[in-house]
Amino acid sequence: MLAAGAATFPRQDLSTSKGLYEGVYFVIRDINAAPLSAGQIAQIQASSEVTRQFYAANSGGFYDLRYTQIVDVPLALNADGTRIGDWIADAENYVRSTYGIEPEDFHANIFDVSGTKPDPDQGWSGLAWIPSNNFAVQADISSDWGQIVMDHELGHRIGVPHAGALRAVNDSNYTPYYYDFDTGRYEEYSAAAGAEHGVPFGVHNDEYGNPFDVMGNISHGHFNVHEKLTNLQWLTPAQAPDLNQVGEGTYRIYAHDELQTVYNSRLDIYGVTDTYDASSLYGLTYTREAERFDLQSGQFTSTTQEVTLEYRAGRDGIQLYLGDSLIDLDPEGGADRNNLERELEVGDSIREIDFGVSFYASTGDGDDFLSHNPPAPARPWEVLPEWFEFSVLGLGSDSTGSYVDVLVSREDYAIESGVAADLNRDGMLDRADWLLFASLTHSDLTGFTKTGRYLHGDFNDDGANDYDDFLYFKETFIEAHGAAAFAQILRVPEPTSLTLLGWLTVLFFPRKHAKAAAPLLSL
Repeated sequence: MLAAGAATFPRQDLSTSKGLYEGVYFVIRDINAAPLSAGQIAQIQASSEVTRQFYAANSGGFYDLRYTQIVDVPLALNADGTRIGDWIADAENYVRSTYGIEPEDFHANIFDVSGTKPDPDQGWSGLAWIPSNNFAVQADISSDWGQIVMDHELGHRIGVPHAGALRAVNDSNYTPYYYDFDTGRYEEYSAAAGAEHGVPFGVHNDEYGNPFDVMGNISHGHFNVHEKLTNLQWLTPAQAPDLNQVGEGTYRIYAHDELQTVYNSRLDIYGVTDTYDASSLYGLTYTREAERFDLQSGQFTSTTQEVTLEYRAGRDGIQLYLGDSLIDLDPEGGADRNNLERELEVGDSIREIDFGVSFYASTGDGDDFLSHNPPAPARPWEVLPEWFEFSVLGLGSDSTGSYVDVLVSREDYAIESGVAADLNRDGMLDRADWLLFASLTHSDLTGFTKTGRYLHGDFNDDGANDYDDFLYFKETFIEAHGAAAFAQILRVPEPTSLTLLGWLTVLFFPRKHAKAAAPLLSL
């Protein structure tokens, strides 16, 4: 890296994704069409500036590609304007013989075929031939879509796959399910099931479904942290550490899409004013045990999954990924492909056993998960005897950038596996649990994860031990032991019980008086 003051620029060609590189831009046209004009060259240069700034900001100043050759390439086309045969080889040979340029000496060969007609069965706006240095763009690069396509295909050139999303689509091609352990049946998923079933069986793993990432759908957004860390090495393991190694705690995760670009005109290099801060975090990642349904055996088999957490500037919380695919943790946005409501938002908490520990992604085209006669999955806490839980505490900004604070805890107590309202986890619902519940009344539990909230008496996971939770405890206790037993524990003059009784008095009596006085407020 070359640093000028605080600015950071690429200096050395270290890898496919790190260095200052040169490319050849081929403008393909019919031999009878007008030659490449100055106006077209200006458009190409303008598009190149956008690409270079985009990659400088993404890479933290590690990568830059400049078009040192923009060449006019007339080829014989079909009568309908489509390309003939091995047109790439023809174009490269034309450049060799006409301009004395060897395309294989360059980092990238960009074939702009917007001046030709797409083949009748052509399904692409851009196409990269991997692992070669060639990619083509059919779209008009002066359009927003054409710029997205250009930067998407360059992403493939430097080693990035598509950015997918796990979408709970329910239509003629996909039917998602979850397993109800109470009934012992698979049930059809609906958005009302919420994030607890955010990765249902038969989920659509949409290869282009990430609406935030240039490698996904309709977006010119940054590559995700998994890509920046794993495929591109623009982030280091210290900047997106392994949770299995660093463990539970409160983590400040900075937005990875806020770096500002800078241009060195003397050297013709794009970089950033300040690169990713070496002592800050831009994500969290870890590998976990899981099980997936295997079509060949008809059984669930053991596997591993990579999980990544990241934050993007201006969003409401953290985004979670399984591998390269974004998880939809907010059913509010529905199943629309372009829906941007995917985060675990501030104030929300989730257990990792609630998403995708048992997994099957449908192949589409009517592939119904139940048609494979799947057995019951393992209970998620049997697959993961210990698991992480995440709670989004808040957003902020400082001199480094925008950030989100995330509480990470490691838990081994599954609420579903224990006795309801058994706060001390001794396997019984009794007076000791009542005393613990009463002592925690009015506690602010927004800084706890889901299991922590539950064990502090927040049974409905709303961030507080309050009257609704008292009703739940009361109903649960009466169901287990009877109304007389509950009345008996209320009569016990323990300080904690007296505190709760006082709270109930305050809760009820003001409501009655306020109701009677309400007409006076209209005067």
